[in-house]
Amino acid sequence: MKTSDFNYPSFFTPRRLDLFLVTALFVAGFVLHFLMLAQTQFDGLYGQDAYAYYDFGESLKNILNGGNLSGSFFWPLGYPILLALGFSVFGVSASTAQIINITLGSALSPLIFILARQQSLGRLSSVISAIVMLICGQALQSGIVVMSDIPALFWAVLSAVIVLRGASQMTLDTEVKHTGFSSLSYFMMASALLALASITRWLYLLLFIPWGISMLWSGMGRRPRQIGWVIIAALMVLLPQLAFSRATSAPTFNHAWVEGWSPSNAISTTFDNIDGHFEYQQINAIYYAQPFYAKYYLSPLFAPFLILGALWLLLRGVRIAQPNVRIKMGAVMALGWIVLPYIFLAGIPYQNIRFPLIMFPEVALMMGTGWELFTRWVKRLPTLVVRRLVFIALFSVAIVGAMQTLSTARDTIDLFITNQQRDKTVASWLAHYIPSEAVVYTFGLTLTLKHYTKLDVHELYYETPATLRAKWQHGQKEYLLINVWNIEDQWIGRDLQLSYHWLRDERGLTRLGRVGYYTLFRIGG
Repeated sequence: MKTSDFNYPSFFTPRRLDLFLVTALFVAGFVLHFLMLAQTQFDGLYGQDAYAYYDFGESLKNILNGGNLSGSFFWPLGYPILLALGFSVFGVSASTAQIINITLGSALSPLIFILARQQSLGRLSSVISAIVMLICGQALQSGIVVMSDIPALFWAVLSAVIVLRGASQMTLDTEVKHTGFSSLSYFMMASALLALASITRWLYLLLFIPWGISMLWSGMGRRPRQIGWVIIAALMVLLPQLAFSRATSAPTFNHAWVEGWSPSNAISTTFDNIDGHFEYQQINAIYYAQPFYAKYYLSPLFAPFLILGALWLLLRGVRIAQPNVRIKMGAVMALGWIVLPYIFLAGIPYQNIRFPLIMFPEVALMMGTGWELFTRWVKRLPTLVVRRLVFIALFSVAIVGAMQTLSTARDTIDLFITNQQRDKTVASWLAHYIPSEAVVYTFGLTLTLKHYTKLDVHELYYETPATLRAKWQHGQKEYLLINVWNIEDQWIGRDLQLSYHWLRDERGLTRLGRVGYYTLFRIGG
């Protein structure tokens, strides 16, 4: 499906124009990420996980410099290794980690443009797909934080680009002797990159199924030795991670989301899991479909094009005799890229708006495909005036939709940053309010306090009434900093609530003040 979208001067060859658009999209992504950060002083660290990634990345960097590994780590190694490499070159700082994510996040839009062109979309439709990826609110938010979501997505999308390049090379390898990379080389690179995405976020392991089918479909299935080399390329990345996971107490495939997965969760709104008790407003099946309808991901104004593109890809995917291998492979990858993560996420006993980001690149491509089909139909309209009026209406819808998504993203990200900066304000207030030698028990702010204060901070999550009793030293200055509502409502009957109640009932708590959601108590005794 090809169209001539532009009449370009002779010095702007098609290849040069594509390169210009790729560069422009990357620069636009960089600018947009920094606009989201403007006047906030947000350093990308928040919650617990971001600090854990940062700290372990610093620990791995110390190994590169001949030091020893300190501490344990719960999540896979891909992102901490990336941080360690960045820290080794640019120094250990939150800014280094944040710039790494912004750079990879800015590269997603150009990669979507390349993927769209590989699947024979016209240049304009490919730009539309790329812009949809560029302005996605969750992608922008994930790009400015020190978390693994964007690096994992970047490796996966880059892997998809290389898979389709390998399919094209397969034809060249068959027809002529080629001196560049062979199709096998491309498939091995793609397999290794997808493995890297998987050890950055485990969820990406699901994509090995559609990737593998696509590679086999391209002709690799007739070459058993190539299949073996592609598997080896993935194992070279995965095995060190699995060896590390076996040597630690952190769960790998026995993760709580895997063990707690159930089809019934798709229609549930209430869950009890390792993180406590949760009551949500939407069932999982609707919640995890947000990339298709939520303004934060994609304006509903784009829905008709998305539906049209999805139907077209579905039909292409089931047409085994489709002569264009890249289109056929793209359809198979598209279906697997969306269906498998969605089925898994809908069945886990938890909701997090970050998780369905894995599906969004394919949503952007589907939307661009629908746009291409619609514009092809418009070009067949009988009169020039009608065609121009329809195109004006079409682009008006696109502009309004893009502004709607950007506005939602701006408001949501502003609120997110405000909440995270409030936690750092709590840390600053606490450091000035209580003695530096005091012991502080807290939950939710442990790593924030360890980074921004010199206090002796203890994680209440790992305590029980028995451990608190054993640690009790008469005369020691001890404080408790918690979100009382969270403890009482999310952790009913769990050790967190029992520990809080023990401190309250056995030792006595004196309320000293409150900042944001957190209340500070002096522990008696």
